[in-house]
Amino acid sequence: MVRDEKREMAGDGTGLLQASRSDDAPAWLIQRTARLLRVLFLRLVQEESGADVTPEMWTVLTRLVARDGQYQSELATATYRDRPNMSRILAGMEDRGLVVRRPDAEDRRRTRIFLTPKARQVVASTAPTAIRTRDRLYAGLEKNELKEFRRTLRIIEANTLSTLADLDDAAPPG
Repeated sequence: MVRDEKREMAGDGTGLLQASRSDDAPAWLIQRTARLLRVLFLRLVQEESGADVTPEMWTVLTRLVARDGQYQSELATATYRDRPNMSRILAGMEDRGLVVRRPDAEDRRRTRIFLTPKARQVVASTAPTAIRTRDRLYAGLEKNELKEFRRTLRIIEANTLSTLADLDDAAPPG
């Protein structure tokens, strides 16, 4: 075992829980960056395009632009949202006139989500800001560095999903 790993496992304040290192932990950096990206998104979208769209709504919009008419459950799975949260996001989007929910033609118990013309206009007016901002955020990263970063995040995501599945399997029935 590597010496640094032993120190982290020791719990003696020299490893994982050491205050001077907590803000350098990858999980902390990921969370902090995600929060900063949310703040940036909200400011840019409101200031540059005037759209009343949250990052969560933007994610749903981009999924629907890629394939309109998805089931609510598909959107929830694709964005790692539970049913109540996805329902709340879609209700907000409906209130803003961005989506409509329609019963599935073959199974009326299932609901499909469709973009409105207003949503398409919001995406069209917001996309240039998103592209410009993405390019600015990735400035200084070489293509191979960005590719490796994506690969690393996908590994962390897969490991997280695997750990969650293990926890679900170990949970007592009930």
